[in-house]
Amino acid sequence: MNLFTRLFLLLAIISVLVMACEKDRDGSPDIKTGAMSSGTINPNSAAGGEVITLTGTGIGQVRSIVFDKNNVPAPFLSTLNTDANLVFRVPDTAFGGPQNVIFTNADGKTLSVPFSVIALPNVTAAFPTDFEAGTQVTLTGNNLDDVTTVVLDGTTDACTIVSQTRKQMVISMPLSTADRAKLKLTNASGVRITDMEFVNVSRAITVFTEQLNNGFENWGWGGTFAASADDKITGTSSMKAAFDPAGTWGGMQLGNGGSIDITPYRYFSFWVKGADVDKNFQFWLNWGNQKVITIPANKWTYFRYELATNYPGVTSVNNVTFQIVDAGKTVYFDNIMFFK
Repeated sequence: MNLFTRLFLLLAIISVLVMACEKDRDGSPDIKTGAMSSGTINPNSAAGGEVITLTGTGIGQVRSIVFDKNNVPAPFLSTLNTDANLVFRVPDTAFGGPQNVIFTNADGKTLSVPFSVIALPNVTAAFPTDFEAGTQVTLTGNNLDDVTTVVLDGTTDACTIVSQTRKQMVISMPLSTADRAKLKLTNASGVRITDMEFVNVSRAITVFTEQLNNGFENWGWGGTFAASADDKITGTSSMKAAFDPAGTWGGMQLGNGGSIDITPYRYFSFWVKGADVDKNFQFWLNWGNQKVITIPANKWTYFRYELATNYPGVTSVNNVTFQIVDAGKTVYFDNIMFFK
């Protein structure tokens, strides 16, 4: 074989390799489009994020996948598409319930395959988590638009659904004898119980809710301390603590000439809404076991302490004192209480 012939063959081989690479730039198999005549999805139901497989004939060169309930597209890799299989994920944004998944190939041919999306209700945040009968609680999460019932887990006490969208729901809490409970939500996909629990103020022994309770009085100094309708967690009022701006170490002392028995209770808790800047506070029960906290600015923050761990041996309380560490600011306290 002469040199010219060898060069010609080499160029021909290089040309074939280049053409092959051109056809397979993204690693996809060189599969032709088909009739898209039949297919099944395995498994036939799954939740968002789970991997599923379309199996059939003539399903090469798929260009789009759409879950037809509200037309939610599903991303996929063409490298996972042959003429008999296509591997993809249920999109996290898919709506729950029975529906069809529509596959469209490069020729515009379509295949419709029945499938059921499992989209359980999911609550990632709730405010507030204290409640009384009629307290409105805002739940934030996903798949809340088709929730049909919300009950206190372990009871038949049903919440009233005030409003709902896919990402947010407002409920009105029921009258209940539960001390605290998680919420059980039901929608078309099934049942889910919240991670967070909700505390029933009416079952607690309170230092302050709408007013000072159970024998507690304002013994504070370095400011003015009184119930106010400016803001609240539950009910209509909170305790407005307006510390003197020119002073330091003002104290909101809530004292009791007698005492309250806390032996039946497991937790001490309270809410605080911060000032325009973060502020440091220290507080005591019976002037013992000092705690130092930072109250974040411009929002309500919840504090809870297990009594056995933080106040061992304390069986009665006659004094709850919150003292600001530096220059005065105005903050709000609500639901200062002990609960089971």
